[in-house]
Amino acid sequence: MDKINAEFEKEGIEKLTKNDLREIRDSVDGVFGRPHIANYLVRKGIVGTKQEAFDKYLVKCDVPKYPLYIGDASRLVRNAGGIIVLAHPNDPHGTSLVRLTTSLHEQAEIIEESILRYIDGVECWHSRNDALTTNHYIKFAKKHGLIMTGGSDCHQKPILMGTVKVPEYVAEQFNFE
Repeated sequence: MDKINAEFEKEGIEKLTKNDLREIRDSVDGVFGRPHIANYLVRKGIVGTKQEAFDKYLVKCDVPKYPLYIGDASRLVRNAGGIIVLAHPNDPHGTSLVRLTTSLHEQAEIIEESILRYIDGVECWHSRNDALTTNHYIKFAKKHGLIMTGGSDCHQKPILMGTVKVPEYVAEQFNFE
């Protein structure tokens, strides 16, 4: 919040207070994150859109993350008993392969050439997938022996948990013992 307030001060915008932070937290049904701050900045009229909030403040003011190479991350997660799933590879609104290409064939090639050995699964069902994308990633997962996952990607409204129907056999891939 200090970094955002420093930017606000430069622009002559009233700083966020503890009350603002409390109001944001109280509006959250689940885990608190940057999208909720973005919504609040829109409601307050500081920015016009959530994307503007990210572009002007949230990305710029984010604390730098410690770089962890994919091979190291994969090894750490797997050694801890976890699995690594490529989330929403074709989401046009997120950090996905769409930024490189909209071609599903080219996306598959990118995965095969660069990250396949580091992942255990791929998200096939997603709230912004069309049937073509879902079927493409189901075939891709089967071809490479990957776990298939899916869900609503419900970090906040308007997408509601459970709006994406994922077949029951997907849960059967996991050993819950």
